[in-house]
Amino acid sequence: METEHNIRLTSSELASLWAGYMNNSMSYCVLKYFKEKTQDTEIKPILEFAIEITEIMIKDIKVIYEKENHAIPVGFSEKEDLNLNAPALYSDTFHLNFVHNMARHGMTSYGASFSGCARNDVLELFSKAIDLTRQLYNKSLNVLLEKGLYSRSASIPIPDKVEFIEKQGYLTGWFGERRPMNALEIMHLYNNMQRNAIGKALLLGFGQTAGLQEVRNYMVRGANIASKVVEFMAQILNQENLSQTSTLDSDVLKSTTPPFSDKLMMFQVTMLSGMSLGYYGVALGTVSRRDLGAKFMRITLEAVQYAEDGANILIEHGWMEKSPSSIDNIEIAKLNRKQ
Repeated sequence: METEHNIRLTSSELASLWAGYMNNSMSYCVLKYFKEKTQDTEIKPILEFAIEITEIMIKDIKVIYEKENHAIPVGFSEKEDLNLNAPALYSDTFHLNFVHNMARHGMTSYGASFSGCARNDVLELFSKAIDLTRQLYNKSLNVLLEKGLYSRSASIPIPDKVEFIEKQGYLTGWFGERRPMNALEIMHLYNNMQRNAIGKALLLGFGQTAGLQEVRNYMVRGANIASKVVEFMAQILNQENLSQTSTLDSDVLKSTTPPFSDKLMMFQVTMLSGMSLGYYGVALGTVSRRDLGAKFMRITLEAVQYAEDGANILIEHGWMEKSPSSIDNIEIAKLNRKQ
């Protein structure tokens, strides 16, 4: 029987630790650059706290890795992937919106990691991560609200009675009269519109600073995809006379000096693309109007192809670090027979 001190890490725990290390080593570089270029005295402490979180996570994951004799991932570093001398690429406002958005991603991913773990030290690590990320979310939200920069989703009437759906027409949406969107549908449209607005601005900056033409083209393509998603969702919200989120295109400055390596930018974009697929999947399983489901399906298919193409670029240039994987016992047996 295994005791707590020698319980092996499960595949779920290995996956979560590896993803946490990679994402935090990348985020450390990005946030360090943002902090260096931020002038606003209210935004800078938010970035400093975010950097502190990445440092804590990297250190705590390393402790578990060393205890398990687990190879430390290469990840990203200031020396190889960061140029602090590059001029500012984004405005202070974008830095704040970016951190707030990453806190939202963090609470989602750390929550999933926590729910898939069982070993005490790993549970404690992700419990701490959730708490720290929640604090970052609140801190960044408060500054956004104080500065009048937070874009609230649309308000709808509060129901004064409970109703049940009685007709199949509730699900239609292809032709003829469409029912108004429900709160869940509005939420998914608004949240995905907001995420894509931030993603588009990020991609525009990456597109004008990437070193390789192939990477620049990939970033521009991603910005165009995000722009289409924002426009489609804004159109639907407008048809329903609902408020929309603002774009952040003007927060991208004119610098063409790369602050990050192509490897880091590609990793971040493919990571965000993967998370977007998860959000689109949740939306697909939640929206009831068929026309909305079909549009989310089309968005998902394009996002899948984009993410795959990004992975191919990473592999082609030797930038994709392999995550922990199982062994092929049959192949090992075949090789052993040959010897």
